Amino acid sequence: MPRILLVICVLVSFVACGGSSVSQDERTQAVRMAQAAYATAKEHGTDFTNGPCIAEQLQKLPDWSVDVAHDPREDVDNQPANQCRAYRQGKTHHFVELDPAGNLIRTR
Repeated sequence: MPRILLVICVLVSFVACGGSSVSQDERTQAVRMAQAAYATAKEHGTDFTNGPCIAEQLQKLPDWSVDVAHDPREDVDNQPANQCRAYRQGKTHHFVELDPAGNLIRTR
């Protein structure tokens, strides 16, 4: 009986956290890389107004995408054309979301 309760608790925790087994170190690295991708995109004159995807896959973390969105979200942020295709297609399973100024909104 105690083993069953343990398994149930672990599963509930897993689901409550979004099913993610991503470590805090990986999240931190993803945010750093996302902000570097943002800086590069900014140097190249990217317009962040419509919340573009700025990295379909991070080089050292290929399961992560980087998207720009508004905080709070606007309708433009929900348009598929302004979201990372790799994430929508299931090629990446995590993303870093930055606001148009490059500030972290969330990771998932």
